[in-house]
Amino acid sequence: MMNRDLLTVDVPSLLEEARIYAEKVDAFLIEHENDVLKKLIAVGGVERAESFEVQVKARITDPEIVQKLLKSHEVEILRHAHYRQYDTFFLFDTPEMGRVRYREDDKLDEKGNVIEVRARLTYTSPTKERSFDSAILLSRSRFIAPADRPLRFYREYFQAANIVNLSKERKRWRILYQDVVYFINIDHLFETAEDEIYLEIKSRTWSLSDAQHKAEGIQRMLGVLGISPDNFVYKDYLELHQEGA
Repeated sequence: MMNRDLLTVDVPSLLEEARIYAEKVDAFLIEHENDVLKKLIAVGGVERAESFEVQVKARITDPEIVQKLLKSHEVEILRHAHYRQYDTFFLFDTPEMGRVRYREDDKLDEKGNVIEVRARLTYTSPTKERSFDSAILLSRSRFIAPADRPLRFYREYFQAANIVNLSKERKRWRILYQDVVYFINIDHLFETAEDEIYLEIKSRTWSLSDAQHKAEGIQRMLGVLGISPDNFVYKDYLELHQEGA
């Protein structure tokens, strides 16, 4: 060093390199903060799950209607579960940004006591749909991660444009009907003007021909249940909740 100048280090060059590096860091952080999926990936433990399913949703007044189907000789019950589900949706400026759902699943025993709790984050891209008579084929990309931090953390972390809470009680059956696996949900929504009950029948699918075959099976089950097209609902629960808000 001489007269406070470093003789062995090119200070102007270092400062320029530092400026360029800082700009790159700033650009990365801006991109990181604006990309919802990257934020989810940064949380850790993310698994991608491409989802294709054919489904029908209908409003019902009596949840016991499902017993007509479950007691059919053509149905084998593979699994039954009872949950309370507490969803917090993080919505962003445009639908193209997708949405993040924080879900707490409280699994209940026969007496309604909580026996297991699980929390997960799910990022969902905009859904593509195709109709098969009464059924709808849904195609979406989903990224799932364990939610191992408090909900308050995710509220601050995602900085969503809007946050919507939705809770429901769900009874779910995994069944075998005519050699095809289906899921039956009876959902009781709480955050609506009136407590509403819905029936969902859905099945995962892998091709258009497979989806058509499963949609026909759903039609037959709807016939067993006596549910008419007048009761069909073509929106998800978040959309229904927002309409009623």
